[in-house]
Amino acid sequence: MIKNLSPSRASQFKTCPKQFKFANVDKLKEPTNEVQAKGTTVHQALEDLFDLPKEERSTEKLHNLFRDAWTKVRSTDEHHNLFSTVDEERDWGVDGLKLLNNYMSIEDPTSFDPLERERWVRGTIDDLNLRGILDRMDRNQKGELIIVDYKSGKAPMAKYKEPRFFALKLYAMLIKDELGEMPAELKLIYLKNSTIHTLKISEQDLIDAKKEIMEIWENIKKAYHDNEFPAIKNTLCDWCYYKPICPVFNDDAPNTEELRSINEAIYELQEEVEALDMFKDDNDIPKESPIGSKDRIEIQNKLTELENQKNDIQSEIEKLLGE
Repeated sequence: MIKNLSPSRASQFKTCPKQFKFANVDKLKEPTNEVQAKGTTVHQALEDLFDLPKEERSTEKLHNLFRDAWTKVRSTDEHHNLFSTVDEERDWGVDGLKLLNNYMSIEDPTSFDPLERERWVRGTIDDLNLRGILDRMDRNQKGELIIVDYKSGKAPMAKYKEPRFFALKLYAMLIKDELGEMPAELKLIYLKNSTIHTLKISEQDLIDAKKEIMEIWENIKKAYHDNEFPAIKNTLCDWCYYKPICPVFNDDAPNTEELRSINEAIYELQEEVEALDMFKDDNDIPKESPIGSKDRIEIQNKLTELENQKNDIQSEIEKLLGE
């Protein structure tokens, strides 16, 4: 069972419980793709832009920050083989710079200083630990709090905009609980088509968002308990990394249930190691302690065995995912 829930995980479960299971229960990690790498790099450049004095926040400086951010991102292992040709990487970079040009056309970063950037927000509702990272928090001219999120994709039609604010409503709820101040407005900045969507919010909006996230959380707990994560066919299926192993599209889809069992066993053993690590020396553990009967070497050997089993199963499944 997961310990924490983010708005993105909640949305993933709501869209397709099976995809949620593949990612969070079976822990079949989706490799970083070009779109995700672009989003990461653009977000970093926009965050770094506001480290500069107002008068230096130009398009040229923003482009250079994008290049600097990509140099750092590119050096990580998961991004080494992202592009097969120089032309692919160049086209990717040009598109990233276009997104930043679009940003400069719809906001003037020399006219304000954000209150906060890349802010961790977390809170507890009953037995739910909710957490996430908001891109930016501003104050408007009236001194009111504004929650801001960058999106590297296209904005939906205005009549479909409100569901896209779900995550920001949750962030607003957590900010209100932490600071004791009600945010006045939510802002989504869509870079692909240079569009800003805003939404004035009320206490009722936060009550409704709280109710919705708790309903999702209860459904997640029930899915874990019943071990039922149905696949839901939707318009995003063609872009889903897990489509090759999804039972909706593959009558011979592999059974990933063994992965769940192994992951649960690994989690329990890791908790035992954490308990042992509370003591400087295993000899200091009181005999009457529940952890006193545990053997660290035996636990580590079992962990190694389980990790090897897990890697073997994942390798076979990843071959299917890569086809």
